[in-house]
Amino acid sequence: MLLEDTDRYALRRQGRYLYADLKRPHRVLSTCRVNGGVREDLTHIANHQSCEGVGHLVPPGTDLSREAVHARACSEAGLPPATTALMATAANMQCAVLGHAAYADLSVTVAATAGVLSNATRAGDPAGWHEYPEGSRPLERVPDSDVSPDARGSGTIVTLVFISQPCTPACLVRAATLVTEGKSTAVLDLRMPSIQSSGLATGTGTDQIAIAAPLARGDDWERHWAGGHNTLGELLGRATHDAVTRCLLLQNGVCAELRRSLCSALGRHGCHETALCERARAELDPETALLFERNLLAIIHDPQSAAAAYGLAEIVDLTRAGVLHREVARESILNQAALLAAAVAVAPERFAEFRDLLRHRHALDPADLAALAVVTGFAHKWI
Repeated sequence: MLLEDTDRYALRRQGRYLYADLKRPHRVLSTCRVNGGVREDLTHIANHQSCEGVGHLVPPGTDLSREAVHARACSEAGLPPATTALMATAANMQCAVLGHAAYADLSVTVAATAGVLSNATRAGDPAGWHEYPEGSRPLERVPDSDVSPDARGSGTIVTLVFISQPCTPACLVRAATLVTEGKSTAVLDLRMPSIQSSGLATGTGTDQIAIAAPLARGDDWERHWAGGHNTLGELLGRATHDAVTRCLLLQNGVCAELRRSLCSALGRHGCHETALCERARAELDPETALLFERNLLAIIHDPQSAAAAYGLAEIVDLTRAGVLHREVARESILNQAALLAAAVAVAPERFAEFRDLLRHRHALDPADLAALAVVTGFAHKWI
């Protein structure tokens, strides 16, 4: 399937492969383990689904050296191993999305695949792996695993980026930072949680990128900058944000509307569905607790409750970041929990009443206080 055809490249999808046939010489910056770095001799850049997301074991005896894996994958797709930069993911190539942005004579195309549910991370999260000369091994603080760090679930964001005008090597490096920022803002806008901390994710642990710009010829001039203040940086950020956002909907079923829930806001802090049900059983009589559990889906998706929950989560985040000092945060969390209870009860005028009820237990962990607020609000909804 031909996805895009220009005078510079032809972008095709073939089964588990998405690849660009470069029609003229390009300068390519990529994170590929084979033929990566900055190259000017490549004929193809590609992305492919190398495994299923969960439990896909490699047959015993398979040569897993990077060169062998690269050669095997290129051969399967009919691509020349010596001049192909190839990236791998567990994401479905049928969910690949193209993002476009243009200004005057300058245009950018981003071909992205993306998944975040199993592998989302926040920059600076505790790592689970360390690389040695013979390969990567799990750190002692995480359980041993029989899969490599490059195959832990379907969460990888891969971006193939095509710039219409020539760029210097330094410009491509700067462009990579804007693509990364575009990817991160897409994940942050959806408030996706990291699986390695209680923070918001900025990407996944296995993200990869390739950026291609045609080499200058004749009277061509090279772009020197791709910062956030110039048009190239803007185009890169916008096209990447758009492509990654739509990919997450196709691959993971994640979109802004479906992130509008109480547990989407507070689950990473420990206020998830299980915690809510446990709190209901501890605080309510059996009949009311059962009624709570039966209506949990409607409760957590109530828009006002979700708004209050996101507000509480933000206070917790700002406190951890040091923006709010703890003495202020303690009272702010109590106030927000009371607002959450009032939202669940559909009784905003009873805010002061709920604040007084929760005040006696304000020493609870924020997640526990939030769960108590939800249960308290539900218990008073029909009173």
